[in-house]
Amino acid sequence: MRILWLTLAQLGSAATGHAAVQMATFPIPVHVESDTKGLFVELVREVAKQAQTDIHIQVMPPPRAVQGFLGGSFGGLFPALDVNFSAHQPIARTSESIDCKEDFVFTKKGSPFLKTLADLKGKRVGITRGYPYAPEVTGSTAFTVEAANTDEANIQKLVAGYLDAFLLDEKTGVKAFEKLGMAAQMQYAPQVPVSRQDVYYAFQNTAEGKALANKFSQALKKMKQSGQFQQITQGITFANGCAR
Repeated sequence: MRILWLTLAQLGSAATGHAAVQMATFPIPVHVESDTKGLFVELVREVAKQAQTDIHIQVMPPPRAVQGFLGGSFGGLFPALDVNFSAHQPIARTSESIDCKEDFVFTKKGSPFLKTLADLKGKRVGITRGYPYAPEVTGSTAFTVEAANTDEANIQKLVAGYLDAFLLDEKTGVKAFEKLGMAAQMQYAPQVPVSRQDVYYAFQNTAEGKALANKFSQALKKMKQSGQFQQITQGITFANGCAR
């Protein structure tokens, strides 16, 4: 006798007669806390509901999520950015963005207040491995980039004086400083991002993936028009992406 074990995703889609779309994501403070908690998680569940699509969310480290999607193990990826994909890796993406990812220069309080990429010329700049930095950051030769495995490691190096600056998005950066109890030791210019990238849902470049991207785009558009998108994201994401 053979026992067949079904995943929760399969059980949930049994009644509809089709498999749930496997969606890969990764931890982001406030936005993705678990597969059931976070603004992006709540948002994608409501978008999928309005798009009449069953989904199953899996949370994992960023490199694993991106590589899993690129390898075909997942039907969708969020939050997705252009920098996640190369030119020979076509994807189907939503025409509607879900946010605009902005990175900022964090420095130690009391040190020179660096704000722009130009300010970083000749400086030692920390970045976190696996983090989706914009090309203008990773491709710059004006400053020396030093990669660490975690945000916390970069912050400790910054505070100890081994780095002149640390680049990261606002919400993740502030949370990391708070986690270490070092929020009082940081400074950054919240109105001066050094890079901006549109954030969206990515699907496989197949007929099914293209259909999903269209359905999710239409659902997002309706939610933005009704105000439901802004209600779910509590006004801390950019409904129009970087086009604002």
